[in-house]
Amino acid sequence: MFDNDRQRGKAILILTLISFLYYTVWVIGLPFIDHDRLRSLFYSHNLALTIPASAGLIFIGGLILFTVYHVKPYLSLGKTDKVE
Repeated sequence: MFDNDRQRGKAILILTLISFLYYTVWVIGLPFIDHDRLRSLFYSHNLALTIPASAGLIFIGGLILFTVYHVKPYLSLGKTDKVE
């Protein structure tokens, strides 16, 4: 789909900017908008904290798993004195 890293980087940047703008309008602007068709484009306010909190917990859990996986060989150095 993407030929090089530059195109991939631009696509990730655009996706991130769109997500940031959507979330900003959702959290900051939505309380000032009346109930109408535009309001149906956004989820309820309960999800405004649930989605980032869940994403943060998944990210932190992934970091912990990654760290434990890569540090585990070094924890047994006293027994074998080499890392495979």
